[in-house]
Amino acid sequence: MRDFRRVLEDCCLNDLGFIGRWFTWERERFASTNIRERLDRGLASLNWLNLFPGYRLEHLSHSFSDHCPLLLDTLG
Repeated sequence: MRDFRRVLEDCCLNDLGFIGRWFTWERERFASTNIRERLDRGLASLNWLNLFPGYRLEHLSHSFSDHCPLLLDTLG
């Protein structure tokens, strides 16, 4: 994980944050064995952020997959 973070730093990539649920992956839906994590995320350079200042990255609900789809709206 340290190497991954170093690559993000070296490439000047920023986490886009998100709107919606805090998790993007879920194992088991039963309360006693449920695990939720934020595995997926959006990354962007400062140039991209300047081009799309009103962006929104949303974690949507999932039904068939164990991953939540991410919706990136560049218009805001």
